This record gives sequence, structure tokens and C-alpha cells, in this order.
Amino acid sequence: TLNEGRIGIGAQMIGVAQGALDAAVHYLNERKQFGKALSEFQGVQFQVAQAATELEAARLMVYNASRLKDAGRDIAREGAMAKLFASQVCERVTSLCVELFGGYGYTKDYPVEKFYRDAKIGAIYEGTSNMQLQTIAKAVLKR
Repeated sequence: TLNEGRIGIGAQMIGVAQGALDAAVHYLNERKQFGKALSEFQGVQFQVAQAATELEAARLMVYNASRLKDAGRDIAREGAMAKLFASQVCERVTSLCVELFGGYGYTKDYPVEKFYRDAKIGAIYEGTSNMQLQTIAKAVLKR
């Protein structure tokens, strides 16, 4: 169903974002600037921590929607929430990862540019983000 598909897309977006974050963490630990790894700079650490936190929250939303589906519950609201939030987080995380790579992040020499491009589809298929918002609003407002 459409609702089940939304959970799947949420999971895909988690995978895309996790792949980008993993690539960025590897790069940040290897790349030296001013005599130390980029991962040693507090500003970089805070950005990575924020991305990891959002990614975990999105993952848990997808897990919850999956759990409810397995229990035979109506998942229209939770499926839409999981897809919406996971696709938003994916866009933010992949964009950040491109930035963390600097100019290299935009080139095909590193995988983050593809993760960034792949993130966009999450907001489009199985219903756009606006459609997810409409589904969520109807459920919350009981309309």
C-alpha cells in the first residue's frame, strides 16, 4: 500500500543519509587542516553530532511506523510522518556532508555528491512532502 511504501522510502532516506554521514566522518578523520584532523575542530564536531542526532530520530520514527504496521494498526499518520521527517533529515544531512567535504564534496571523486542528489527523490515519490503534511494534518485534526 501507499502507507507501507512510505515506510520503505523513509528507510531508504535513512540509508542515504547514513552513507553520506559515514563518508563524511571518514573524510573528517583523514583530512588535515592547520596541523590536525578536521574532526578535531569543535564546530565540525557539533555539526556532525547534530546530524547524527537527527538521523537517529528519523530512524526511530521509521522503526515505530514499521512496528505499528506489523501489529496490524493503521499507519497512515505514522507512515507519513516517518517519510516526511526522514526525507527532510536526509536532505539536511547530505547537504551538510557536501559542505564538510568543501569543494571536494561537489565532485564525483567522492560519494557525497551522489548521496546529495539521491536525497531529493525522498521528498517527491510516494507523495510529496506537502501530501505527507496533508495526511498528517487530517489525522491530527481528525478530519
